[in-house]
Amino acid sequence: MSTPLVYIDQNIIGLQLQGHINLSKRDDLKWVYSKEHFAEIKRADDPEKYLDVLNKIGAIMLELILDENWKITGEARLIEDLTPFENYQNYIDAIGDVEFDETIFDPFQVWVNGGGDEGPLKELSDNFANQVLQLTSNLPYHTTEMTNKIRAIKPEFDSMVDDLISNGNDIKKTRAAFGDEKGSIGCVSGEHQVAQIWDIISPTMAGSGISCDQFFGFDPIDKQGYELWPLYLGIVGCNAVMDILGFQAEKKCRKISKIHNVRSDAGHIGMGAYCSAILSEDKRLVKRAKAIYEYKNIGTSPILIEKKANKSIQPTANASAD
Repeated sequence: MSTPLVYIDQNIIGLQLQGHINLSKRDDLKWVYSKEHFAEIKRADDPEKYLDVLNKIGAIMLELILDENWKITGEARLIEDLTPFENYQNYIDAIGDVEFDETIFDPFQVWVNGGGDEGPLKELSDNFANQVLQLTSNLPYHTTEMTNKIRAIKPEFDSMVDDLISNGNDIKKTRAAFGDEKGSIGCVSGEHQVAQIWDIISPTMAGSGISCDQFFGFDPIDKQGYELWPLYLGIVGCNAVMDILGFQAEKKCRKISKIHNVRSDAGHIGMGAYCSAILSEDKRLVKRAKAIYEYKNIGTSPILIEKKANKSIQPTANASAD
């Protein structure tokens, strides 16, 4: 029997630092983390203290396997021969080699979630153009063609943004358009929660030919060159849809300063799908993970770590119960 892999959310590392829990190296399981932790650790004031926790408990990094074209294969592997410090330095070196602004589409994501303002959204096409030109500036061929293509699509990009702004982003109206005028999706509980949500939404999809898998991002119509859409990307996309619908969504999904945390949560759920269990202090994350894993028949067990009044911590096996 293989050793169980237990994926720990970033907040579990925080609990360890605060002395609320006492994780240690174990022979009967492997604590697991991913590059998504590094994205969060990089934003912290003192990254080393988080890396030290991972190092002391013998945590191992799990990473997605990419093919020769840098596409996700659907498989993942453990990096057991490097410490968290070494893996983090490799991560920092890698993102330092390419000046890519991962926040460029944050204004769009926040807007469709019902937050943000028009200013950053109107700057989106210029920021996108500058990003592409920056990424291609050192390529060993003339970039005039690329520049012309960017100029050609900019009016269409701006038109899309104008339409978004014109339509507004009242999240209640958006959810009502999906058949949820009373916030029923936010109250879904019990088994088969994704299917229950689809039952609410599907009447508004009549005649579109869109399936539940397509709507929730597991089988997009445009697969961007993939024959089969990777499960990890499907889970990340599903989380984005759930933010719009209001299923186990948090207000931070509508804040430009917090949207990166929302993406990290989605990434953790995606990486947790490769493990035996995912451990988190975030009740909403655990509930959402349970719903997604159940829908896709993923065997990962989401486990909630609850902080009691006396500050003791205990795992709750049925944490996803409403």
